[in-house]
Amino acid sequence: MKSRKSFYKNAVIKQDFRQFGWISLVYLVSLLFTLPLGLLQIASRKYVIFSDYKNYLMVNPEIQIVLYFAVPVAAGLLLFRYIQNEASVDMIHSLPIKRKTLYVSHVISGLLLLIVPIIITAIITFFVTNTIEGFSNILTISDLFSWIGIVTLLTCMMFSFSIAVGFITGMSTVQAILTYILLFLPIGMVTMVTYNLSFLLFGFTTAFIEEELMYLSPFLRFVGSWEGPQPYSILEIMIYILFTVFFFVIGLVLYKLRQLERATDVIAFPFLRPIFKYGVTFCSMILGGSYFSATGDLNWNWIIFGYIIGALIGYTVAEMVLLKTWRILRLHFFTGFIIYSVIFIAVLLGIKTDLINYEANLPRMDQIEEVYFGNKYDMQELIRNDIDPFSDNKLYIQDVRNLHEEIINQKDFIESQQHSDINKVQGFITYRLKDGKQFTREYQLPAEAFQKNLTPVMESEGYIVNKPEFFQLQREDILNMRIHPVGPGHHTNTITISDKKEIEEFRRVLEKDILSQSIEDIVSPATPWAYIDIEFKRSNNEEHFFDGYSIDWKKSYDNVTKWLDEHGYLEDDRIDVHDIKEAELTIVNPQNQAEDMFSPEEYYQTGQKHATITDKESLTTLIRHFTEYSSDHTYYVKLILKDGNEWYGSIPDKYMTDQMKEQIK
Repeated sequence: MKSRKSFYKNAVIKQDFRQFGWISLVYLVSLLFTLPLGLLQIASRKYVIFSDYKNYLMVNPEIQIVLYFAVPVAAGLLLFRYIQNEASVDMIHSLPIKRKTLYVSHVISGLLLLIVPIIITAIITFFVTNTIEGFSNILTISDLFSWIGIVTLLTCMMFSFSIAVGFITGMSTVQAILTYILLFLPIGMVTMVTYNLSFLLFGFTTAFIEEELMYLSPFLRFVGSWEGPQPYSILEIMIYILFTVFFFVIGLVLYKLRQLERATDVIAFPFLRPIFKYGVTFCSMILGGSYFSATGDLNWNWIIFGYIIGALIGYTVAEMVLLKTWRILRLHFFTGFIIYSVIFIAVLLGIKTDLINYEANLPRMDQIEEVYFGNKYDMQELIRNDIDPFSDNKLYIQDVRNLHEEIINQKDFIESQQHSDINKVQGFITYRLKDGKQFTREYQLPAEAFQKNLTPVMESEGYIVNKPEFFQLQREDILNMRIHPVGPGHHTNTITISDKKEIEEFRRVLEKDILSQSIEDIVSPATPWAYIDIEFKRSNNEEHFFDGYSIDWKKSYDNVTKWLDEHGYLEDDRIDVHDIKEAELTIVNPQNQAEDMFSPEEYYQTGQKHATITDKESLTTLIRHFTEYSSDHTYYVKLILKDGNEWYGSIPDKYMTDQMKEQIK
């Protein structure tokens, strides 16, 4: 009995309940308003889709996230607030109670104050759920137990984290601030570092890192958990449990090591001060570099300026915070910053000179088992749909590798074109090697300059069948296909193809056109004739959700055009030469294209010379190569339609005929 009580003191726990019992009351009332009352409010709405609420975390999720990430932090801050006050810390530790006993007693108090409201809320929520017919069949008892487990785990983890952070600092305000800074620090650091590496290292990609970012922050992971019926995996739960135990243990260790006279110090442990100072300096530096790289169009002068200013600001602020004075200009200040600068310059030069051979590295053919080339978002979509996007065709692998080799050789040219508005292709290359590893690079390739090397890759079946639109066409659950013409006005009609036989025929001709695309068709910026929206069948409990995919009806899709014509759909489903009265052509000097101009109409208005085009051959050329979304072209056009609407866009220089050029002189 004596041994058991040595771990905690009932008197300490009772005192905590008397002093901080209101925390439990506030938490309970907040949870009751959020969950059981929230369920009643939802059920009382005139229109409600009960199946939208797959779990209890989706009931007032915005309020829940505030509660779970604020109340436990506040509890940890208040229960151990005495450690941050010079008077109370001496008084408390003059009592005949060991630090370990004090720590365990306060932790038990906090856990009881936080967990009891969760259990009471769960009991009330159980009865409320069963009184609402719409929820009783959707939100089961297992969902409720899942909610109890997740919320209890998050609460305990945030409580333990707040306690551990509290022993690092000697000020309650800094404890609260540091808790949330450290909560977001991993995701912030990874995001900023990878963003900086994306322009420091040629070919560096953040694709696979982006997908995992939310797992670096419990806050963002909780936001992402609202959607699924099972918010967290078993592995995540185990990791959170380990972190919770770790924070409680590290909190006890820090409490035992903590010097009582460190109360009111910003950082209580001397060995952590350099980490804090240079950590703030580094974070501020990469933030400054990121800001000036974005606002300065990746100009190296501005990037270096951002690094210097960011590091200087961060170092100065950290020094002022640690010393609690603005009088910091002393020899130690300058020597510390100089040492940091020298180390950073050495690292930066190492990256830029590619000491690790990252940029020039290229797997040998005998090392490569499979390859993917395309768009990183397309690859991610295919993987989400359990489709292997890799190709093991040796000829295709060789073509991709040849392209990759040329990219490495043309590094300087590619980097010189990164700010231009020319048409580019995303070259996302992933090799699956025979040793099980993956080798990934990402580039933005000028389409015209690399056309020779891109052609065998992008015209191959290995590339085209890995496009999401091709995958969507293979689905057997197509409900209908709607064609929405592109262009101004409402004189065109939406065409719906719902007959099963016609859907199958149209699907086949569309698939044929997609597979037969040339490199010019694939990279062409031309505005499509229309968008083909494919709607898929839905299950009964998902009838209110739209499940579909949109595919461009490109102007090169001759089989689609022929099929629509044969079935009487062609007349009303696009704007073609027969709908155009005339066109007005102008020349826009690229150097006069103001940065604040975004619409084709604004670019068109800057033209000095104009010509009116009325002959059918020229109008046919204009509408076939017309695009709304390019700012790097010289020739801009205003199509005047027969219904009175005007349509602004541009034409690539290579499609301008001699006759049209002569007219505009």
